[in-house]
Amino acid sequence: MTNDTDVSRPTAREQLIGRDLELRVIRSFLRAAAIDGDALLLFGEPGVGKSVLLETAAREAAASGARVLRAAGSEFEVEVSFSALNQVLLPLQTELADVAPLERDALLAALGGSAAPVTDRLVISNAALSLIRRAAEACPVLLVADDIPWIDRASAGVLAFVALRVAGTRVGMIAATRTDTHSFFERGGLSEHEVRPLDESAAAELLSARFPTMAARVRKRVIAEADGNPLALLELPSALSEHQRTARSALPEVLPLGRRLHAVFEARIEPLPRPTRSLLLLAALDGTGDVRVL
Repeated sequence: MTNDTDVSRPTAREQLIGRDLELRVIRSFLRAAAIDGDALLLFGEPGVGKSVLLETAAREAAASGARVLRAAGSEFEVEVSFSALNQVLLPLQTELADVAPLERDALLAALGGSAAPVTDRLVISNAALSLIRRAAEACPVLLVADDIPWIDRASAGVLAFVALRVAGTRVGMIAATRTDTHSFFERGGLSEHEVRPLDESAAAELLSARFPTMAARVRKRVIAEADGNPLALLELPSALSEHQRTARSALPEVLPLGRRLHAVFEARIEPLPRPTRSLLLLAALDGTGDVRVL
């Protein structure tokens, strides 16, 4: 039996509350991709639930008989050329024997499977497309790419090349990126869908499902602070004590972020120039919310 002190990961039902529109978009995309190929890019702010939607797409595609190939960008591998492409193509190693020798050699060199020098990027891109299209002859294939901004430049170029050439192939690609971030993934020509914050009704439903004994005035405060961000809606109450969630103790003036939210904001602030970080710190300490005061 669980209670409000249980801070384990949210259930699948909780993760998809308020996402009826996104589910319709994803299911329509999966149907089209399985027949004639398609590509879809999800974008939105950190914590809005893009990864959950990608996982849902992967799970439903696999359940319908598609082969799912995945890659996730990583800050630690962003400088390692073709590291994300390696993630995508690793399950297709046995199919490499059926690819033309020039393309096979190009892929093996790019993926670290041989000591040969890495060839022209166009050759590698064509080789990857050829290998994936061959895999799709047996069953539909879905490529899932998360955290596009952290995918290495070489892989991003190849994946974008493939995404723009999936028509007529039974290959689908669904990827996720953050709003207002730049990467080497070419977005031109891809269908896009913005994953927006939850509305107030969905936010309240999510809190009620996750924290059923939360006091009404605490729920109202959390909804206001989270501004529809699902991660914030789940993490802010988790950082409170049970007495605070049930209004038996007063809430702090500033709600604690918790470990995961702290990591999200730290990742966004750390790359900023030192003067910008100093200004943000002063604005936070000022407490008025009015930058003109500074």
